[in-house]
Amino acid sequence: MIGKARLLALLGALSVLFAWGLTLAGFPAAFLVGPMVAAILLAVSGATIPLDRRLPPIAQAIIGQLMAHSLTLRVLHEVADHWVIFLSGVFSVIILSFTLGWVLARLRVMPGNVALWGASPGAATAMTLLCETYGADQRLVAFMAYLRVLLVTLATSLISHFVAGTHAHGGLLPVTAAPALPWWPCLAVVAATLLIAPVLRLGAAPLLLGLAGGLIVQTGFGFHYRLPVWLLAPSYVVIGWMIGRRFTQDVLRHVWRALPAVTLSTGVLIGGCALLSWPLAHIAHVDLLSAYLATSPGGADSVAIIAASTPIDMPFVMAMQIARFMVLMLIAPGIATFLTRFLPDDPLAASSQAGRKPDNAC
Repeated sequence: MIGKARLLALLGALSVLFAWGLTLAGFPAAFLVGPMVAAILLAVSGATIPLDRRLPPIAQAIIGQLMAHSLTLRVLHEVADHWVIFLSGVFSVIILSFTLGWVLARLRVMPGNVALWGASPGAATAMTLLCETYGADQRLVAFMAYLRVLLVTLATSLISHFVAGTHAHGGLLPVTAAPALPWWPCLAVVAATLLIAPVLRLGAAPLLLGLAGGLIVQTGFGFHYRLPVWLLAPSYVVIGWMIGRRFTQDVLRHVWRALPAVTLSTGVLIGGCALLSWPLAHIAHVDLLSAYLATSPGGADSVAIIAASTPIDMPFVMAMQIARFMVLMLIAPGIATFLTRFLPDDPLAASSQAGRKPDNAC
C-alpha cells in the first residue's frame, strides 16, 4: 500500500509529465487532460486518491468566473435576440441524450432509472447528487456521468487539437494576458462562493455561484479583473483529478459488463452532437468548431477550459453550454422520473439497490 505522501507525489509527478507532454504536442486544456489521465491510471490500479473536499468547490468557483469572462452584456443580448436558436440547440442535445438513455434502459444494460439519470448531457455532479433521492444507485449514475465527461473531454480535446492546429495554446488562457488588471476580485468571489454554497446544498452551486459572482462584478459593477495562471492552472488540475479519481477498481468491477454498451452509447452521443453542430454553425453563423463545442455533452467546466485554450467563439460556446446547464437543472429530474414510470420492472434495479452502499462522495 502506497502511503498518502508518496501517492500524492506520484500523482503530481504523473500529472506534470502528462500535462507537459500534451502542452508540447499543442493539445488544448493540457492542464486538465494530463492530470485527469494520471488520476485514472492510479485509480484503476487500486489507489484511493485523496482530494481535500475544499478543493473542488474552489476550483469550480474559479472556472465559473472563467465562464463569466466570456458572457458580456452584448452576448446576453444576443442570446435573448436569438433564443430560438439557443433553445433548439439545447433541446436537440437533451432529446438525443435521453433517447440513448431510454435505449440502454430497454436493453437492460443499466437499471432503468440509472440509465436515464446517467444520460443527462451535463450537470454530472448535480445529477449524481440528486439521483439517490429518486431511487437510483449513485455509483452507477456517477459511472455513466463521469465516463461521458471523460470521453467527451478526450474527444473534444483531440478534435480541437486537430482542427485548431498550432493555434491552440495548451491551457494558458487569453484572460491572463492583461497583467494591468487586478486579480484580487477573483479571490473575493471565491470567498463569497464558499460561504454561500453550503446553504444552497447543490452539487453545482460553486460553479453557478462563481459564474454569477463574475457576472455581477464585471457586468453589474463594470469592474474588470483577470484570472491569473497561478489560480487557473491548479483549478484545471483539481477538475482533472476530480474526474479521474471516480474510475476506481470497485466501480469498474461493478459495471464491467455494461462498459462496452455505455461507451458505445456515449460515442453515438458525441457523434450525434457533432452532426447537430453542422446546421447550428450555419444557422448561428459561427465556425464549425465553435458549434461543436457548444453542443458538446460534457461538463460545462471542462468544456470551458478547452474552449478558453482554443481560438473559437467562446462567448457563443459558453452561452449555449450555460443555457443547457440551466435547462437541465430545471427539467432533467422530471424527465428521468417521468420516463422511469413507463419502463418495465427491472431485476437489475433491485439487485443494484440490494447491494448498494451509500456513497456521499458522489
